Amino acid sequence: MKTTPNRQTGFSLLELAIALAVLAILAGGVLKGRELLNSAKVQATITDIANIETALSAFEARYSALPGDFVAASAANLGTSAGDGNGLIEDAEACAVFTHLQLAGFLQGEFTAGGNAGNCTPASNLENQFSGRYQLANVFEGPGTRENAMTLLLGDQIPVSQLAEIDRKLDDGNPLRGNVQVLTDDEALCATEEGNWNETQGGVCAALYVLR
Repeated sequence: MKTTPNRQTGFSLLELAIALAVLAILAGGVLKGRELLNSAKVQATITDIANIETALSAFEARYSALPGDFVAASAANLGTSAGDGNGLIEDAEACAVFTHLQLAGFLQGEFTAGGNAGNCTPASNLENQFSGRYQLANVFEGPGTRENAMTLLLGDQIPVSQLAEIDRKLDDGNPLRGNVQVLTDDEALCATEEGNWNETQGGVCAALYVLR
């Protein structure tokens, strides 16, 4: 009786080529999707900055005061957190900014004032596009900011590559000067001595936008 030898089955060269092609297409689609998502976050951040800047100007025009620093906030039905009226948004005042803007009708959202500058409660500030929070105050410093500059902290955990893109779209691409700057504490990690964002290190950093 003849026996049929066992045959080892496997992929042919054609099948392997097709499989590799499919994997390449899928990988390309994932990368493209991630690129589009990152671009959307950058554009949304730029829109947020414009909306916050507009809201700030509208608040000043109506009340002749800064949100958070407004002495008569309670009398104006903007909550119970009032400032000292010294023309600067400092300390706990920074955690009432978005409450005042929202109650005045200049920004949408629900905010609860509380905490101190740099350590506000999550409910105090507007959420950014990177699972963090915006903060508006005169206490944040970049390498090229003047003393008591009005700045919007964009967040403290933003990928450097996206900060670089935001900077290029809004300013000069230099993290050490201009409207978009790296936070001073992150300068060594996130910026090069030549004045470029250190995109090669692939980390996350804090940055600010200088309003005035």
